[in-house]
Amino acid sequence: MIKKENQFANNGMTKEELKELASQLGNPDGEKGIQVGQMMNETNIAMTRSGWQDLSLTTGDIILELGHGNANHLEELLNKVDNLTYFGLDISETMKSEAEKYCLENNLSHKTSFQIYDGQRLPFKECTFDKIFTVNTIYFWQSPLEFLNEISRVLKPNGLFTVVFTDEETMNKLSFTEFGFTKYTDTKFEELVRQSNFELIIKKNYIDIIKSKILTDIEREYWVMTLTKGTNS
Repeated sequence: MIKKENQFANNGMTKEELKELASQLGNPDGEKGIQVGQMMNETNIAMTRSGWQDLSLTTGDIILELGHGNANHLEELLNKVDNLTYFGLDISETMKSEAEKYCLENNLSHKTSFQIYDGQRLPFKECTFDKIFTVNTIYFWQSPLEFLNEISRVLKPNGLFTVVFTDEETMNKLSFTEFGFTKYTDTKFEELVRQSNFELIIKKNYIDIIKSKILTDIEREYWVMTLTKGTNS
């Protein structure tokens, strides 16, 4: 077997620059955060669309996104089904401001609401949402099992939750993921779900090509895991 070369081992970034990039990816801040937020939106849009696909969106759904970033995907999402109501949570003040700016400029403010949260506790009542989704946030969950159960709390019975994440093997090719990222394989995530109040009902695997100034033409494997509440939750 030929070992694939790490395409980012010689990307010219110092260790401190890689640490800063990792920090910005986890919590975009300031002008650099705005740039990183735009990069994330562009590189993650295929993953985001894959996550929507299995949510079975229907008219009137109330949906929640965890880690919305600059929200430049929302016009496309909100045009998919009539009368969607969208709530977004993020730990980044910069991303909240960028998301609100985008929605104001695109006449989406009446359909959307954004809040800052601590990444652990969701500021909503039980059984609030029909659908929940999150893309590339799982690496930063401080207490993954507790957080999964917190998400289950605010999801309605028979609601759906999609978790989209890049596979550990791909993550290992990215130098910045050495700093503050918890990496997941499909089996590692499934074991986490088995301990939680969720059940895994759909599992899909995708491969695409990332193109950006930092992530140049790298093949990415990612997972879309669709969950629903367990029978005892």
